[in-house]
Order: sequence, then C-alpha cells, then structure tokens
Amino acid sequence: MATTNNKPMIRRLIWHRRDLRIRDNELYQTNEEVKKIYSIFIFDPQDFHPRSTGISNDDKSEQLYGVTNGPHFTSRLLHAVHSMRHKLQSMGGDLIVRSGDPVDIIPQITKELQIDEVVWSETPGHYEYIQSETMKKKLLEEVRCNVYTTCTLTLAHPKDLPIDQSTWQQLARPKEKRKTKSKVISNKAK
Repeated sequence: MATTNNKPMIRRLIWHRRDLRIRDNELYQTNEEVKKIYSIFIFDPQDFHPRSTGISNDDKSEQLYGVTNGPHFTSRLLHAVHSMRHKLQSMGGDLIVRSGDPVDIIPQITKELQIDEVVWSETPGHYEYIQSETMKKKLLEEVRCNVYTTCTLTLAHPKDLPIDQSTWQQLARPKEKRKTKSKVISNKAK
C-alpha cells in the first residue's frame, strides 16, 4: 500500500462484468483512503461460445446448449464499453479492456499495478458464480489483496413480472406438478 502525506493510499481495481455504468454504481463510491481507481472490462471468450444450459431434452440423452452473448447483445456491449471508456477518460481515468479469461487476467493486472483491493458486482448465473468464487480464492490466496463484492439486482420491467402467486411458484419450480382445483359443471337442465 502506497502512502501520501503519511496517509495510506489504496489502489482499487473495479472489474466490470455487466454493470457498465458509473453514476449510480456503488463500486465507485469510496472512502477517502481510496486514492487511485482503475477500471477493467474483460471480453471473456466463454461468453461467446455455446455451453450447457443445465437443461436436457425429454429423453435426457443430450444437453441443450445456449450462447450467453448473441450478436445483438454483443453489438450493444461493444457500444457500452466504448461509451464507458470515453466517459472515464473525460473524468481523467480510463477503462482497461482485455480479452481472455478474467481469472487469469485480473490477478496479473493486480500484480502489475500493485492493486490493494479488487471489487466487482456479483452477476446472477451458475457459471458467473463459479467464476466469482474462483476469482476470490485466487486473489486472496495467491495475490493476497482485499476482495469486496456487492450484489446488484437484475432489472425487470414491472409489467413483465407475474402478478399471481401460482405463476411465481410455477416459475420457481417448473417441473413440480401442482394440484389444481377444477370446477364441476353440471349439465342438468332445470
């Protein structure tokens, strides 16, 4: 940890995963000890190749595969990364942009820049969770820097959300069979 005027100067690396924003991003809210902030975005090739969804077809013989980032999302992502880099540069900073496995790149950058703490927002998803836990372990054990994560919510439009409890239950447990009440209709004529 560097010092200025006998005060500790903390160097923070912010790893942007899906949260490409600055104004309301809590990772940029710092205490006065944080003096230097570096920002990084990494294009992970795994996000652009098919991988198992964890769902198998009806006869359970083969897995269904999906791509995390399709062509439309990728176009928007490139624009967002460019915009964020421009915004940070206008504020006197910059966005480090790399391509590769974040679990290899972040520890390397952390050592090169003598980073004291690495922070990021947790991203929902199985692969994202595994990647985050692997990153924490590597940074804490091998690089020996502080790690802080936060959890941001996935945005959804209120009109896209289910309004009744049964729909919520069905979405939460899609394979569970439910008992349904049915009305008996009498065909008796009076």
